[in-house]
Parts: sequence; structure tokens; C-alpha cells
Amino acid sequence: MKTVTRTILYPATALLLGSAFSSCDKNDSEVVTPEKTESQHVRLLVADQTSTAVHLLDPKKKAQESFQASFGGATLYPTGSGRFAAFVSGANNSVEFFDSGIEAHGDHAHTKGTPKWALTKSAAVKPAHFTVQGSSIAIFGDGDGKLHTTNESQLHSATTTTAVPVGSAHHGAVITFANNTYAVSDKATTGATPWRVKIVNAQGNEVGSPSGIAVTNIHGNATDGSVAVFGTPQGILKVQSSGQQELIPYPASFGSNWLSSLSYGASAKTFLGMSATAGLHMVNPVAKTFTSLGGITQYTRAVYDAAGQDILVLQADGKLSIFDGATGAKKIDKSLTGLLPDVATVVPFLTATKTHVYITNATQGKVHMLDKATLAEKHTFSVGGAPSRIVMIGADLSGEGDH
Repeated sequence: MKTVTRTILYPATALLLGSAFSSCDKNDSEVVTPEKTESQHVRLLVADQTSTAVHLLDPKKKAQESFQASFGGATLYPTGSGRFAAFVSGANNSVEFFDSGIEAHGDHAHTKGTPKWALTKSAAVKPAHFTVQGSSIAIFGDGDGKLHTTNESQLHSATTTTAVPVGSAHHGAVITFANNTYAVSDKATTGATPWRVKIVNAQGNEVGSPSGIAVTNIHGNATDGSVAVFGTPQGILKVQSSGQQELIPYPASFGSNWLSSLSYGASAKTFLGMSATAGLHMVNPVAKTFTSLGGITQYTRAVYDAAGQDILVLQADGKLSIFDGATGAKKIDKSLTGLLPDVATVVPFLTATKTHVYITNATQGKVHMLDKATLAEKHTFSVGGAPSRIVMIGADLSGEGDH
């Protein structure tokens, strides 16, 4: 039996529609651009500044779910696939993993169960630096001088990570190369210096010839899989997976300032160096150059978007700017002072997808969703508490696969 749906047009409605059709007829050359909506499989994970509350946002549906972490105030990192996020709490010697329930496969994604905490936890002492390469995961324990390693495929089956001794305890830095070796900072057991970077295998054994380059400190690290860069007061330390190392000096204009934070944009294929005193610079380890990003010297937050394509910069005056991560060209900027309280006092965290920007508002217990092209607000999630760290997990894709 067929169900027939009838639409009855009352006179006033018919007149309105007729007017609309007539208007359309007169403006056939005008093209109306449909409003962008978020991808079906994008999820935003938000940690609270002090409490154990965790919020999983589904911006496509404008929906949210609540969970509880073991500790509040954790730092969040996405895994290589984006399916999981790591909650790293150095003060509580804790690393735990959250599963978005979304698994990406190139040009499509699948739903894999429900969002939930994974089984694996880490026993790292004072975990700090987190590094991924493909499905490989490594955490450096500042308090035990060990790498704590695992794989995404084991997060629902292994209760703990594998501890690999790599040196003395220190506030270290580590990256994972695509050839399954690690470049890790190595500090003298006594005294402040020297510092160096060594390459170790999965068993923690140093491979290749030790480098003769020594520096007075190491902080900040990033990699494209074959080349790693580390921030030091003496310059950017370039380390290749082959074992070759080189110290790239800063421009004279830096003075005594140095880049102590580094990020890599996977889609843009560029490195970004950050310093509260030297500002923001695109670092080219091949050409050995430093290019100021927008002439910005003071900022409160600077990050690549989730794809590693665009760079988002929030300045202390509340202005949000978006730059092309490959060229450094500014795409748009806009003041958010009408949307956010004093960003210099309570610094928001932010992330972005292909079409939207998400920024936390801890003072008002909100997460704002902005159109990436215009920076106009499109939605506000009221999550309560003091939302702080935010990370995109899942996949910036729509549609399910066939299997």
C-alpha cells in the first residue's frame, strides 16, 4: 500500500511562494552558496581545566556527550589515525586514551562501536612529550628517563604501555621516525649541560655514531617522519633519521631569544617555531631559513589546524588570524573581543577542521564554533565548568564505506 502525502497551499502561502518563484526567475544569474556544514565524522574532545569532566562534541548534530577522566587539567593529543586521543597528566603520572568510535580509511570513515575509554594506560613518571608516527605511540617520562610505547591496535587489549629505558631522568623531548627509530634528548646525569640528541631503536639501544653536537638546553620538537627539529638556545638542531645532525643558527635579530616550541603541519609540509619573546617563525630546515609569520611577535596561542594545513594565531588583543601554512599568507583575521572575555588573562585553546574553528571559553563554560572562512559564530556549545584543552578526533570526512 502506498502512502500518499498531499501538500495543501492556502491562498496566503501560495502568494508568498509565487512571489518567491517570480523573484528566482528574475535572478537566475545569482548563485546562492549553500552554508557549509561540518563533516559527519568530526568529533571535538574537550577537557576541563580543573575537574575530571570531559565533553565529546558532535558539531554536525550540535550534540554532546559527557564522560569522566581520571584527572582534570590533562593535555590532549590525537593519535596518528585520529581515532583516539591521549590524556596526558604529568602531575598525576597518568596517560589514558579515549576512543572516538570513528575509524578513517582514506576517503571515507566507519563507525567502530561507541565512544569510550580504551583499556591501555601508561605508568610513565611525569609524562610530558607525546609523539606519534602512523599507528605508533611514544611518551617520554621526565621522571624516569624512559620511553613508554604502544600501538593503536593494542589500546583495547593491552593494559599498559611498554617501558623502554633511554637515559637519565630530565624534562626531555622525543620524536618517532618513520623507520621505527626515535630521536630523544639526552642530558648529562649531573650538572646543567651538556645536552644532545641520540637515536635509539625500539629496545632503547643507541644506533649509529653518537653526535658531537652539544647544547645547553633542548625544548620543543617536531618531525615530518624523516627529519626532526629540536629547539635549543644555540639554534635549531636538525636531526635526520639517518643519524646526521646539524645546528642551524638563528638570525642575528633573535638576540638571545630562541624557539622553544615547534610544530609540523602535515598537509602544508612546513615547520612552525614559536617563542614568547621571538614570536612566530616558519622554519625551513632544508634552506636553513626563518621567516616571520605575519610579523607577529606577541601571541597567546598558535596552532596548525587538525589537518596541518592552516595556522591559527590568537593574539593578546583578541584578534584571531588564519594563515596558509604552506606560504605564510594571511587568509583572514577578526577581533573576537565581543565573543570572548580577556584572552590574555584566561587563554583559550583552539582547533580547526576544513570548514570550522572551535575555541574554548573557560570563563563562560562554552565552546564556540566559527565559520573558518568568515570567523562568524555559527553555534555555541554550553558545556559548563571551565573547558580548556580541545582536540579534533574522528575524521574530517562524511559518508560511510561499503564494508
